[in-house]
Amino acid sequence: MGNVRELLSSRMGPTTVKFDTGRGGTPDLTTQDIAAALGMVPAGLGRELLEALWWPESAARRIDHLRKAVIALVTPEYNRHQQVLSLARTEYGIAKTCMGWAGNAVTDMQRREFARAEAKLEATRALCWPISTMEQLGGLAVAVIGEMAAAGCCKRCEGLRTQAAPEGTGVVECEACDGSGLEQLSGRKRATAIGADCSAYSRFWQPVYEWMLIQMRAAENEAARRFGQALSRAA
Repeated sequence: MGNVRELLSSRMGPTTVKFDTGRGGTPDLTTQDIAAALGMVPAGLGRELLEALWWPESAARRIDHLRKAVIALVTPEYNRHQQVLSLARTEYGIAKTCMGWAGNAVTDMQRREFARAEAKLEATRALCWPISTMEQLGGLAVAVIGEMAAAGCCKRCEGLRTQAAPEGTGVVECEACDGSGLEQLSGRKRATAIGADCSAYSRFWQPVYEWMLIQMRAAENEAARRFGQALSRAA
Protein backbone atom coordinates (compact mmCIF):
# COMPACT_ATOMS: atom_id res chain seq x y z
CA MET A 1 0.00 0.00 0.00
CA GLY A 2 2.83 2.44 -0.67
CA ASN A 3 4.42 4.34 2.17
CA VAL A 4 2.00 4.08 5.09
CA ARG A 5 4.19 6.37 7.16
CA GLU A 6 3.81 9.22 4.69
CA LEU A 7 0.07 8.57 4.57
CA LEU A 8 -0.10 8.97 8.33
CA SER A 9 1.93 12.17 8.16
CA SER A 10 0.05 13.76 5.28
CA ARG A 11 -3.47 12.91 6.39
CA MET A 12 -3.24 13.21 10.17
CA GLY A 13 -0.95 16.21 10.41
CA PRO A 14 -1.84 19.89 9.95
CA THR A 15 -3.49 20.66 6.62
CA THR A 16 -4.63 23.73 4.75
CA VAL A 17 -7.39 21.86 2.91
CA LYS A 18 -10.81 23.43 3.28
CA PHE A 19 -13.06 20.50 3.88
CA ASP A 20 -16.22 22.40 2.97
CA THR A 21 -15.02 22.74 -0.63
CA GLY A 22 -14.40 19.05 -1.14
CA ARG A 23 -11.36 17.18 -2.45
CA GLY A 24 -12.60 16.58 -5.98
CA GLY A 25 -13.60 12.99 -5.24
CA THR A 26 -14.02 10.57 -2.36
CA PRO A 27 -10.72 9.28 -1.00
CA ASP A 28 -10.25 5.56 -0.59
CA LEU A 29 -9.36 6.03 3.04
CA THR A 30 -10.87 8.66 5.29
CA THR A 31 -9.12 10.26 8.22
CA GLN A 32 -11.32 8.13 10.46
CA ASP A 33 -10.14 4.99 8.65
CA ILE A 34 -6.51 5.95 9.22
CA ALA A 35 -7.09 6.74 12.90
CA ALA A 36 -8.93 3.45 13.34
CA ALA A 37 -6.09 1.54 11.64
CA LEU A 38 -3.57 3.21 13.93
CA GLY A 39 -5.68 2.12 16.85
CA MET A 40 -5.25 -1.49 15.70
CA VAL A 41 -1.47 -1.26 16.15
CA PRO A 42 -0.57 -2.86 19.49
CA ALA A 43 0.27 -0.36 22.19
CA GLY A 44 3.93 -0.03 23.04
CA LEU A 45 7.19 1.43 21.88
CA GLY A 46 6.66 0.82 18.16
CA ARG A 47 3.34 2.62 18.04
CA GLU A 48 4.66 5.52 20.13
CA LEU A 49 7.63 5.90 17.78
CA LEU A 50 5.39 5.68 14.72
CA GLU A 51 3.37 8.60 16.03
CA ALA A 52 6.42 10.52 17.24
CA LEU A 53 8.03 10.34 13.80
CA TRP A 54 4.98 10.69 11.56
CA TRP A 55 2.25 12.33 13.63
CA PRO A 56 4.14 14.52 16.12
CA GLU A 57 1.04 16.52 17.07
CA SER A 58 -0.45 13.38 18.60
CA ALA A 59 2.87 12.23 20.03
CA ALA A 60 3.27 15.54 21.87
CA ARG A 61 0.12 14.69 23.80
CA ARG A 62 1.45 11.19 24.53
CA ILE A 63 4.98 12.06 25.61
CA ASP A 64 4.56 10.17 28.87
CA HIS A 65 3.68 7.01 26.96
CA LEU A 66 6.83 7.30 24.85
CA ARG A 67 8.98 7.97 27.90
CA LYS A 68 7.62 4.90 29.70
CA ALA A 69 8.08 2.75 26.60
CA VAL A 70 11.73 3.77 26.20
CA ILE A 71 12.41 3.14 29.88
CA ALA A 72 10.74 -0.27 29.60
CA LEU A 73 12.97 -1.10 26.63
CA VAL A 74 16.27 -0.07 28.17
CA THR A 75 15.89 -1.04 31.83
CA PRO A 76 16.12 -4.85 31.42
CA GLU A 77 19.23 -4.60 29.23
CA TYR A 78 20.83 -2.09 31.61
CA ASN A 79 20.11 -4.39 34.56
CA ARG A 80 21.62 -7.31 32.67
CA HIS A 81 24.84 -5.35 32.13
CA GLN A 82 24.99 -4.38 35.80
CA GLN A 83 24.42 -7.98 36.93
CA VAL A 84 27.25 -9.21 34.71
CA LEU A 85 29.53 -6.49 36.09
CA SER A 86 28.50 -7.29 39.68
CA LEU A 87 29.38 -10.95 39.21
CA ALA A 88 32.78 -10.02 37.78
CA ARG A 89 33.42 -7.73 40.75
CA THR A 90 32.46 -10.52 43.15
CA GLU A 91 34.85 -12.97 41.48
CA TYR A 92 37.60 -10.37 41.65
CA GLY A 93 36.93 -9.70 45.33
CA ILE A 94 36.99 -13.40 46.18
CA ALA A 95 40.24 -13.93 44.28
CA LYS A 96 41.83 -10.95 46.03
CA THR A 97 40.81 -11.97 49.52
CA CYS A 98 42.10 -15.50 48.96
CA MET A 99 45.59 -14.15 48.31
CA GLY A 100 47.56 -15.05 51.43
CA TRP A 101 44.44 -16.04 53.34
CA ALA A 102 44.94 -15.91 57.14
CA GLY A 103 48.56 -14.85 56.74
CA ASN A 104 49.59 -17.83 54.66
CA ALA A 105 51.98 -17.52 51.73
CA VAL A 106 50.50 -16.58 48.37
CA THR A 107 50.49 -19.54 46.02
CA ASP A 108 51.04 -19.55 42.27
CA MET A 109 47.49 -20.82 41.79
CA GLN A 110 46.13 -17.88 43.78
CA ARG A 111 48.16 -15.47 41.68
CA ARG A 112 46.84 -17.00 38.46
CA GLU A 113 43.26 -16.89 39.71
CA PHE A 114 43.64 -13.28 40.78
CA ALA A 115 45.11 -12.31 37.40
CA ARG A 116 42.26 -14.11 35.61
CA ALA A 117 39.60 -12.42 37.73
CA GLU A 118 41.26 -9.00 37.32
CA ALA A 119 41.42 -9.38 33.53
CA LYS A 120 37.80 -10.53 33.41
CA LEU A 121 36.69 -7.52 35.46
CA GLU A 122 38.49 -5.08 33.18
CA ALA A 123 37.08 -6.73 30.06
CA THR A 124 33.58 -6.72 31.54
CA ARG A 125 33.85 -3.05 32.47
CA ALA A 126 34.82 -2.23 28.89
CA LEU A 127 31.77 -4.05 27.50
CA CYS A 128 29.16 -2.94 30.03
CA TRP A 129 27.07 0.18 29.70
CA PRO A 130 27.98 3.21 31.86
CA ILE A 131 26.54 3.27 35.37
CA SER A 132 24.90 6.63 34.52
CA THR A 133 22.98 5.23 31.53
CA MET A 134 19.55 5.64 33.12
CA GLU A 135 20.37 9.20 34.18
CA GLN A 136 21.30 10.08 30.59
CA LEU A 137 18.47 8.11 28.98
CA GLY A 138 16.36 11.15 28.10
CA GLY A 139 19.12 12.75 26.07
CA LEU A 140 20.01 9.46 24.41
CA ALA A 141 16.38 8.83 23.42
CA VAL A 142 15.98 12.32 21.96
CA ALA A 143 19.15 11.89 19.90
CA VAL A 144 18.17 8.43 18.63
CA ILE A 145 14.67 9.55 17.66
CA GLY A 146 16.16 12.61 15.98
CA GLU A 147 18.42 10.39 13.89
CA MET A 148 15.48 8.17 12.98
CA ALA A 149 13.46 11.21 11.91
CA ALA A 150 16.21 12.75 9.78
CA ALA A 151 17.70 9.63 8.22
CA GLY A 152 17.57 9.39 4.44
CA CYS A 153 18.35 6.42 2.24
CA CYS A 154 21.85 5.02 2.40
CA LYS A 155 23.81 6.53 -0.47
CA ARG A 156 25.81 3.38 -1.11
CA CYS A 157 22.95 0.87 -1.42
CA GLU A 158 20.20 3.42 -2.21
CA GLY A 159 18.00 1.96 0.48
CA LEU A 160 18.18 -1.61 -0.83
CA ARG A 161 20.05 -2.81 2.30
CA THR A 162 22.40 -4.97 0.24
CA GLN A 163 25.40 -4.48 -2.02
CA ALA A 164 27.24 -6.62 -4.51
CA ALA A 165 29.49 -9.19 -2.88
CA PRO A 166 33.15 -8.11 -3.09
CA GLU A 167 34.09 -11.59 -4.30
CA GLY A 168 32.08 -13.89 -6.47
CA THR A 169 28.41 -13.42 -7.24
CA GLY A 170 25.40 -12.50 -5.15
CA VAL A 171 24.85 -9.78 -2.61
CA VAL A 172 25.80 -9.12 1.01
CA GLU A 173 24.51 -6.79 3.70
CA CYS A 174 25.47 -3.19 2.99
CA GLU A 175 28.46 -2.27 5.14
CA ALA A 176 27.75 1.46 5.08
CA CYS A 177 24.33 1.17 6.75
CA ASP A 178 24.67 -2.24 8.43
CA GLY A 179 21.75 -3.49 6.37
CA SER A 180 19.27 -0.86 7.56
CA GLY A 181 18.96 0.87 4.19
CA LEU A 182 19.25 4.20 6.00
CA GLU A 183 22.00 6.77 6.20
CA GLN A 184 24.05 6.51 9.39
CA LEU A 185 25.19 9.56 11.34
CA SER A 186 28.87 9.87 12.11
CA GLY A 187 30.13 9.34 15.65
CA ARG A 188 30.91 13.05 15.82
CA LYS A 189 27.32 14.04 15.06
CA ARG A 190 25.96 11.49 17.49
CA ALA A 191 28.32 12.75 20.17
CA THR A 192 27.13 16.31 19.60
CA ALA A 193 23.50 15.18 19.77
CA ILE A 194 23.95 13.66 23.22
CA GLY A 195 26.17 16.46 24.49
CA ALA A 196 29.40 14.44 24.69
CA ASP A 197 32.77 14.71 23.01
CA CYS A 198 33.83 12.19 20.39
CA SER A 199 36.16 10.26 22.67
CA ALA A 200 33.51 9.87 25.38
CA TYR A 201 30.96 8.75 22.79
CA SER A 202 33.33 6.15 21.32
CA ARG A 203 34.48 4.87 24.70
CA PHE A 204 31.25 4.86 26.70
CA TRP A 205 28.10 5.70 24.78
CA GLN A 206 28.40 4.14 21.32
CA PRO A 207 27.23 0.64 22.40
CA VAL A 208 24.21 2.09 24.23
CA TYR A 209 23.30 4.42 21.38
CA GLU A 210 23.61 1.79 18.65
CA TRP A 211 21.68 -0.80 20.68
CA MET A 212 18.85 1.68 21.24
CA LEU A 213 18.82 2.68 17.57
CA ILE A 214 18.58 -0.93 16.39
CA GLN A 215 15.85 -1.83 18.87
CA MET A 216 13.81 1.30 18.27
CA ARG A 217 14.01 1.04 14.50
CA ALA A 218 12.88 -2.58 14.69
CA ALA A 219 9.94 -1.63 16.92
CA GLU A 220 8.88 1.21 14.61
CA ASN A 221 9.20 -1.00 11.53
CA GLU A 222 6.96 -3.63 13.10
CA ALA A 223 4.40 -0.99 14.07
CA ALA A 224 4.42 0.39 10.51
CA ARG A 225 3.90 -3.13 9.17
CA ARG A 226 0.93 -3.70 11.46
CA PHE A 227 -0.44 -0.27 10.54
CA GLY A 228 -0.17 -1.13 6.84
CA GLN A 229 -2.03 -4.40 7.39
CA ALA A 230 -4.83 -2.58 9.17
CA LEU A 231 -5.06 -0.02 6.37
CA SER A 232 -5.26 -2.77 3.77
CA ARG A 233 -8.22 -4.27 5.56
CA ALA A 234 -9.91 -0.88 5.73
CA ALA A 235 -9.32 0.01 2.07
